Amino acid sequence: MNTKTSFRTFALVWAFGLFAFQASAQEILTNYRATTEKAPTIRHTEARFLPFFDDFSHSNLYPDSTKWTDNNVLVNDGFPLCPPNRNGATFDVLDANGKVYNYAISNAFVAEYLTSSCIRLDSILEPEPHALTPVDSVYLSFYYQPQGNGNAPEAQDSLVLQFGTTTEHQEFLFLDYQNYSIADIFAEMQVDTLFPGDTVWASTGCQPGLFAIITDTLTPMTQGSIAVPCDSVFTTVADTTWYHIWSVPGQSLDSFMAHNGGQYFEQVMIPIRDLKYFQDNFYFRFYNYASIVNSSLPSDRSNEDNWNIDFVYLNINRSSNDTNYPMLTFSGQEPSFFNRYQSIPYRQYRVNPNSATRENLEIDIANLDGIDHEVHYCYKVQQIGGNQHYTHSLDPVTIHPYRDAGFLSCPENGESPACPYVGELFALNIWYDSVSYQISHYVYDSTTNPPLADSMIYRIGLYNYYAYDDGIPELGFGVHPAGGKFAVRFDLADYDTIQGVQLLFNHTLNDANNQYFDIVVWKDENGKPGEEIYRLQSQRPQWQDQRYQFTYYKFDETVTAANAFYLGIEQRSDALINIGFDASIDNIQYNFINTNGSWQQSSKHGSLMIRPVVGDSYYIGVHENTEDVLHLYPNPVTNLLHIESDLKGGQVSIYDLMGKKVFAGEYQTVIPVDKLTNGMYLLSITTSEGQVINQKFFIHK
Repeated sequence: MNTKTSFRTFALVWAFGLFAFQASAQEILTNYRATTEKAPTIRHTEARFLPFFDDFSHSNLYPDSTKWTDNNVLVNDGFPLCPPNRNGATFDVLDANGKVYNYAISNAFVAEYLTSSCIRLDSILEPEPHALTPVDSVYLSFYYQPQGNGNAPEAQDSLVLQFGTTTEHQEFLFLDYQNYSIADIFAEMQVDTLFPGDTVWASTGCQPGLFAIITDTLTPMTQGSIAVPCDSVFTTVADTTWYHIWSVPGQSLDSFMAHNGGQYFEQVMIPIRDLKYFQDNFYFRFYNYASIVNSSLPSDRSNEDNWNIDFVYLNINRSSNDTNYPMLTFSGQEPSFFNRYQSIPYRQYRVNPNSATRENLEIDIANLDGIDHEVHYCYKVQQIGGNQHYTHSLDPVTIHPYRDAGFLSCPENGESPACPYVGELFALNIWYDSVSYQISHYVYDSTTNPPLADSMIYRIGLYNYYAYDDGIPELGFGVHPAGGKFAVRFDLADYDTIQGVQLLFNHTLNDANNQYFDIVVWKDENGKPGEEIYRLQSQRPQWQDQRYQFTYYKFDETVTAANAFYLGIEQRSDALINIGFDASIDNIQYNFINTNGSWQQSSKHGSLMIRPVVGDSYYIGVHENTEDVLHLYPNPVTNLLHIESDLKGGQVSIYDLMGKKVFAGEYQTVIPVDKLTNGMYLLSITTSEGQVINQKFFIHK
């Protein structure tokens, strides 16, 4: 059956089926995509020639607008589990800004689309220009995965692929009018009176046959003007006829892998043989049918039914066996240097750095080619605003094809690119309250032509908070009934003060989880929460506008802790609180619940997104710009802070640890700081183009 839509409107298609869910467990996981910054406007581009390829590794949050015409799917590295390379596109029930679609229901409905840009399937330009036909063996391929680290789509849900062909026609929009003064009309018509029903015709240069009818008696003494139609305005409307090509019903990841030879992703090869597609305006699109929990559980009505796709490739001269690509790739998430946490306060790290540091990193590396490759690997560590830097290189190793062997494995003894040793401890500087580093991983085979290479570059920081999670919440967490508690264990290398906590909550339909809760700190008692030492009462979920942004809940008094402490929430309502839950990093041994008067370890694998803020202030590490566009020296500084950059202007602000602005002015290359006290500060530059550049520096006299 063919369906038609206009590119000027986006209509909801039919929905079918019935889905019901009954909550019976004491601790509940729901599904999540963090509130993102406002979605960018999609740019519609000219038709593109083959090949079409997107592995989503060069975009973040939103699809590449030069390749796709809509932006609701989430590009990320948290939901896809063991994808062929970094990042994938995740389909769910959340819009581009992270909120549940307001038309989401418990029956199956069309949730979101991923539509290609217009593709020239009539011809190619390289290596020789010629018209395309089915003889050119055109194939579309992609990898897909249900659930991943998110929620499994049910059997009535599905992932669908359609091909589209477009026809254009002109559609009338409106008449374009010109205003003529009544005096000029009388001068041209050479009459002394116009009566109701008389006709005034469009002037020369307008579309013939257009006129206005007089409704009042007019004389040469009448003031005003008359609007006379001059031309008809049309618009070009592109109507696309969509054809069903492929679909798959929902299922759990375990069931999917059992039928897929244990593979996390399955590759689909679609030949294009029908002549009707070989036009200059071909499209393809994916979309998902989804469903949410029924309205009897309003606080559970969050993200559902996740699908992940990756490695979308459309080209000529392919076959059903064309499943190899000359590529070496990093996959998965950025590896942590810390033994237990994803982030640890710098002061706590300095007390016992050996215990806090991992022996080796964990990295997924794949060879997507059909043959073995001897590859080199290294990683580089560069302190931002500091002197520490080093490179850790390994001897070449053989990587077998991903199709046969999966990711590169680790040896029983020693290291490999999949598990390189941590080369050095991070610098221990007592004058610094925090440090940050740029980490760069490289894998390459220089013997091929062209060389095969991939990189993974990111920043890590040691600020003033603990984090088990990586900042990407795939699910949401809460307990039943009212009065239920959950907590996370944190261990201090030395006594410290707790100033507050960062929490991340997910949106539900109409934000039904906006319920009261208390934030509580407990002492340790034989490996479980014991005596309560602090309670911040009557709080509610808060949501930020920026992507993956936590909300800081400041304590109204300083809490002193030593050794181990537990930080968590007591729910006031039976409704699910829906706090963020990172399903990709398992710290189940540190998560505890209490729903019946006694504490027990959680049964849910993952990390609660609860980040205690410790230290003498509540300064929280901010995002520093990844581009090397700004250098501050000397750092630490005594009197004059020098700014080295290519910037030509803008506004400069300096903030202290409490977030108070202590300097503001026009951009300048030298700033006197002799009147400021010792400590860490944040320099923020807003350029004339609106770009914000942040960098930390320290004052020590």
